[in-house]
Amino acid sequence: MSVADLAPLEGRRAIVTGAAGGLGKAFAVACADAGAIVSGLDKDPGIEALGDELGDRAGLNEVADLADAQAVRSFVDAAAERMGGLDILVNNAGVVVKTAPLSDPWEKAVEDFDAVVDVNFRGSYLVGRAAIPHLVRAGGGDIVNITTDHIHTCGYPVAVDHSDAPDCRWAGTRRPPLGNASFDLYDSSKWALKGLTNVWARGLAEHGVRVNSFGMGTTDTPMIRAHLEAKGVAPPPGMLAAGTVAALLVELLAEGAEGRTGDSVQIWPGHPAELPPVSLDGELAMRSLAELH
Repeated sequence: MSVADLAPLEGRRAIVTGAAGGLGKAFAVACADAGAIVSGLDKDPGIEALGDELGDRAGLNEVADLADAQAVRSFVDAAAERMGGLDILVNNAGVVVKTAPLSDPWEKAVEDFDAVVDVNFRGSYLVGRAAIPHLVRAGGGDIVNITTDHIHTCGYPVAVDHSDAPDCRWAGTRRPPLGNASFDLYDSSKWALKGLTNVWARGLAEHGVRVNSFGMGTTDTPMIRAHLEAKGVAPPPGMLAAGTVAALLVELLAEGAEGRTGDSVQIWPGHPAELPPVSLDGELAMRSLAELH
């Protein structure tokens, strides 16, 4: 077994947002276990303990508000300096707020917009724009924007064969691309993040920067459990494990410079937990890039 097999991200430097817990922490730990030096950013003070867990793979871990442009830029610059550069950005930080367009008071609608969009879209945009010069300076790298199965389902844009996923709740019908009526802000913020993925993939390809979105169905994290508890709903059977999802992120990053870009990578509960082949989004993006050159 080669060093690349044991530590496929050896020598790479990563930033993971929302890394204090849940999927973000799982992503940070998996990248460090794969050989990367990892810096984490989160509004949760628990981020300061991440360094202890990462050990000699720890970069800079700080508390910051993702909506604060100056704080974001200062952190990214300081993390890149601490690590000696930057090769990977995982835009993971996200929040879920239940909304009701027909009944929410106006004040709640405005507050909810700020709470969700400031993190899910504005924050990801700011961290990405701060990171891009460092990635280009390093000669290339990866941006992975964490989205959701609400925008890339097992029925959209291409219907997935359910012969190996009979336990999927959508096995008997074609699932549309949305959550439900209480996700107007969450879903739209993730669609916006997918839009950034598409444009950044095209604009940064000549600099060796791959940009992909990575979404997953219900994953067992504190955020999901809190959301389900607020709805009075029990956790569904078959939730994805955070460690499993994080291992697939490492596989995606390990594809390297010759790997996919502009892709919408997606996994769902009830389906095989494996890195899927390039989807329609990725095929179209890479075909377009090939035609440009």
